[in-house]
Amino acid sequence: MELKRGLGFGMFLLISINAIIGTGIFFAPGIAASIAGMNSFISWIIAIVISLFIALVLAELASIFPKAGGVYEYSQRAFGKSVGFFVGWISWIISNIIIAMLTVGGLDYLGVFFPISHTLKIILAIGFILIINYVSFKGIEISGKMLIGFAIMTISALVLVMISGGLAVDLTAMRAIEITTLSAMMPIMIAMFYAIETFFGWETVTYLSEETKNPRKTIPKGLILATVIISIFVLIVIFVSLTSVNIVEFGESSYPLLLVVQNTFSQKVVSAVAILAVLNILGGAASWIISTPRLIYAMARDKVLPESFGDVHKKNRTPYKAIAFQAAVTLLVLGSGSYWFLLDVVLPLAIIMYVIVMLSVPKLRISKPKLKRGFKVPFPIATTLIISAILLGCLVISTTLQSILLGFVLVCLGIPLFIIPSLGYHEKITKKISDFSARISYLFNKKKIENDIVEHIENYLSDITVRRVLDLGCGVGVLTNRIAREVIPTDGKVYGIDFSKKSLKIANRISKLKDIKNIEFIYENFYNMEKSKKLDKKLKNLDAVVGIGVLGYIDRLDFVLEQMNKRLRKNGKIYFVDYDYPGHFLDKYLLEHDDAIYDLFESHGFEVKIWRQKKLLWTYVHIYGKKKE
Repeated sequence: MELKRGLGFGMFLLISINAIIGTGIFFAPGIAASIAGMNSFISWIIAIVISLFIALVLAELASIFPKAGGVYEYSQRAFGKSVGFFVGWISWIISNIIIAMLTVGGLDYLGVFFPISHTLKIILAIGFILIINYVSFKGIEISGKMLIGFAIMTISALVLVMISGGLAVDLTAMRAIEITTLSAMMPIMIAMFYAIETFFGWETVTYLSEETKNPRKTIPKGLILATVIISIFVLIVIFVSLTSVNIVEFGESSYPLLLVVQNTFSQKVVSAVAILAVLNILGGAASWIISTPRLIYAMARDKVLPESFGDVHKKNRTPYKAIAFQAAVTLLVLGSGSYWFLLDVVLPLAIIMYVIVMLSVPKLRISKPKLKRGFKVPFPIATTLIISAILLGCLVISTTLQSILLGFVLVCLGIPLFIIPSLGYHEKITKKISDFSARISYLFNKKKIENDIVEHIENYLSDITVRRVLDLGCGVGVLTNRIAREVIPTDGKVYGIDFSKKSLKIANRISKLKDIKNIEFIYENFYNMEKSKKLDKKLKNLDAVVGIGVLGYIDRLDFVLEQMNKRLRKNGKIYFVDYDYPGHFLDKYLLEHDDAIYDLFESHGFEVKIWRQKKLLWTYVHIYGKKKE
């Protein structure tokens, strides 16, 4: 089931404005001013130029690949699955940190009205996150309307700041800008490093591609226009702020924009702006909360995260399991640190992610020049390299070793998550694991398989017409040897096929020890059955195909089922047993849903029945039936 396309251009534009602007505009002006003083105005101009270019890059990529994976999709198309996964993983880490950072930062602004304890802050944050996730679960249309409300509040707050600052502008303050010396450039670039966080969030709206109408046009146009609008607002806000208040006080203030409003308006207006600021910051968090599960959904669909996260709710057509998972993780991250600590962690990760994504454009221009591009970045190679060098240079001079090490550890946590779900679809890894665990598999699985499974398969095959059987993914041959000895007549034949040499070596040794002659083990990949003429001829007119724990380790299952149908005789039998684990983290999507199993096998010409045999730590999924007449 697909996600529901409910976002038009107007709604998408307002959501983009809300998603991109985040907390930065309410905190970063003070940080930048404390670092570079009046020269921070130059920092903001550089940040705006770089941000506009990043928006152009994402606009081109979104016009080529309008998929829910966003930056994950773009980087994996350019650099392969591994790089794509880690860009997606970094983006997911960033999302979690920013959600916590925005929620904490938004609630910090309540300090304008009354002191707020850490405990109360966490309680309020938990309630907010649960409410927004529920709205996300209910559907993209209601989520979009909520985000539009937050966007209007953001614009209203900034307009009030611009009006109040504009009434007190002192143009002579601009004379303090001094960029003639090299020493002045260092603080300008460090300030820019913090200022650019204001614009982070482009990737979140690309995750909504599959819920947006006409995404090839809407996403690029919306991204560019939203960034231009935000850039104009930001430039005016920074200009009036720096020229209307004392620069030292501005840099030291925890609420710099409120300081601007205080100079002109009454306390009631200041309070109104503070409330709007809180709502704006929480609205930024809401954007990330709503969009991030779409990234998880896309990665699960591509089998680089557990497939169950790719489930779509039948009524709401939202990725409900990804939403639930994301909500749980967000709640865990909430207490991880202050706004400033989280900001120092997230900035290096975000810079690295954006650099990789930007480099996707020249890579795809060179490797796939014929791709249909609805929008093109001008001078992609030179500009990308220059912008990437500036960002990485700022990263080096602005980031602490502690932040880099923590970011590195967080990225490394993704390695097992990348390996585990892909085991069943990565031939080399699966082969190495099968070879390594062959003997252990025989010792530990022999008794369990014989006691729990084999008897059911034997009973189903106990038919005098069953003489030629293929054991698909036979492993160490527990099932193969048992069928050959107990079910198939001595003039019949059982073939066991597998791509693990060590497993087949054990299987052959056991068949010889037990003097089982009507058996043949074949060292080959299933996908090569059709390529080998000798093998193709041998595995024809089969009476049955069986397998234990093999369906979860086949990537091209459609191809294998097609081959099975082609090689089975009329009314030929099939019997597969696989594993459905609690939580569905290790099993595959197919094994969780009976409807998906029925649809898949029926579409390839099989009539099947399903029996779920419950055990303590997992459930055996028995799939048995026959080829249609």
